[in-house]
Amino acid sequence: MYREIVVQDFLPLFLEQLKFCDSILDIGCGTGVLLERYQASLVIALEIHRPYLENRQFEAPHIIPVNANAADIGRLFLPRTFSAVTFVDSLEHFPKEEGMRLLEAAAALARSRVVVFTPRGYFPQSNTDYYHLKGEIYQEHRSGWEVEDFLRLGFEVTVLKGFHTASNLAFLDSFGAEHPPVDAILASREVLT
Repeated sequence: MYREIVVQDFLPLFLEQLKFCDSILDIGCGTGVLLERYQASLVIALEIHRPYLENRQFEAPHIIPVNANAADIGRLFLPRTFSAVTFVDSLEHFPKEEGMRLLEAAAALARSRVVVFTPRGYFPQSNTDYYHLKGEIYQEHRSGWEVEDFLRLGFEVTVLKGFHTASNLAFLDSFGAEHPPVDAILASREVLT
């Protein structure tokens, strides 16, 4: 399935994908600003840059911070451990081949689904940590993702038309104030067990 919509807030659409998920592995959670919005009874907040977790934006006891490299998820967790695995503005931080491997590893860990939110196409970003926690190397964008990438992998895709605009500091730094808006992708793949 493929559709295009215009919305200013992706979160209701994203949370709808996680509606019946009781456990979630969130890969590349940063400071975790969205994690308390998840309705799951267990959330594992995986982040490679420890200062993000030390300055996390969540307090709920059911959200467990884990300081680890996403490349190790296959060794850290057993297959079918989580209802869902999510990537929110994190997949673009990996080179394309590594991102593809991570999506497959995520599918092996999920019992229900894998959900991704990412810019459409390449969104240049480097030498900046918007959290101001010296994580510039981890904030660099190393890949761009298109609808076809997700459709080939069996994802359903919703394009959020014109989602990224000059009102976003990262967009402004990357493209400038006069650049037309950039779409975002919300992709969800059901895992067949």
